[in-house]
Amino acid sequence: MEKLISDVINSNSQYWIQKRNTHVINVYDDFKVRDALKVLASNKILSVPVIERATGDYLGFIDMNDILHSIIDSFLANNSQQDGHDWVRLCHDVSVSEKFANQPVSVLINQSKKDFFIPVDESGSIHQLIDEIFSKGIHRVIVVGEDANTKGIISQTDILEFILENRDEIKGADFEKPIGQLKDLVEKDVITINAEVMTIQCYYVMMKHSKQSIALTGKHGEIIGNLSITDLRGLDPENFELLLSPAIDFWNKTNSKSKICVVPSSTTFKEIINILYKNRLHRLWLSSKEEGGCYGTVTIGNIMKYFSRDQHEVIRRNSLSSSSGSLNLNSSSNSISKKPLTPVKICPIVEEK
Repeated sequence: MEKLISDVINSNSQYWIQKRNTHVINVYDDFKVRDALKVLASNKILSVPVIERATGDYLGFIDMNDILHSIIDSFLANNSQQDGHDWVRLCHDVSVSEKFANQPVSVLINQSKKDFFIPVDESGSIHQLIDEIFSKGIHRVIVVGEDANTKGIISQTDILEFILENRDEIKGADFEKPIGQLKDLVEKDVITINAEVMTIQCYYVMMKHSKQSIALTGKHGEIIGNLSITDLRGLDPENFELLLSPAIDFWNKTNSKSKICVVPSSTTFKEIINILYKNRLHRLWLSSKEEGGCYGTVTIGNIMKYFSRDQHEVIRRNSLSSSSGSLNLNSSSNSISKKPLTPVKICPIVEEK
């Protein structure tokens, strides 16, 4: 973890060679929102750096989270809460609104307050990057060199690759332990919603509760889908009305080649990281016979927080938790006590091959 960022991004591993040779897509600050959305949609990406045309400096990132927050905040500011949320009118207005589409993209930078722009020095260590940046919820950063020139972009997913590549050198991490025994990695405060609810309403609930995802449940309460910002990939003003469809239909359309990923609590930490990295996922749902079904999630953000701790603290806390042999859902005063989610009935179990 003490390797320098510069040594990692300039290494000769195939992963980093390919990443260095990949063109970084960006937009200028005077681009219109409509143009930026088309760039995101055509490249099927969720985030793009914004560059000031006059100076060539990076100003920050704009992502689908910023756009969604901007749209919903603007709509709610102009419509009485007592009248309910006229999402049909919202999506129609967004699709045809020249005012929204013709805004300079710079005004939407970090509208969601979720992913602050933080350039990092390549002379810092990977551990510093995790501890000071990624564990705080930042998803990606611009790396700059001593000459102040941009060296590239590094993301949380890149850190997963680093962890897998350097697993044998990382001391104190319980890679072989079942995820159910690593209580600090499990997020239990999850939100579920009926899968037939309008998609835009689901995103509003996510935004209201500051969540990155929401589980979609079927007629019997079983989890049949998982809606997140990732599902907005490819959306542009011309097809915003897709957000009016039932959430499960929208999810199936945007996830035609993948299904919700549910793993048993006996899955090892190493396998969890592998599954997230190989499938380019941000979270996995956990199932447990003892808990009666799905009872929480493990996210890349949780993993970043885990590795942000001092290694001696990791060893100490894990040795204490291992004595019980199982996950205590209410062991912390900050734990949120909730009934376990309804048992998963049709979600496939993802296993490492």
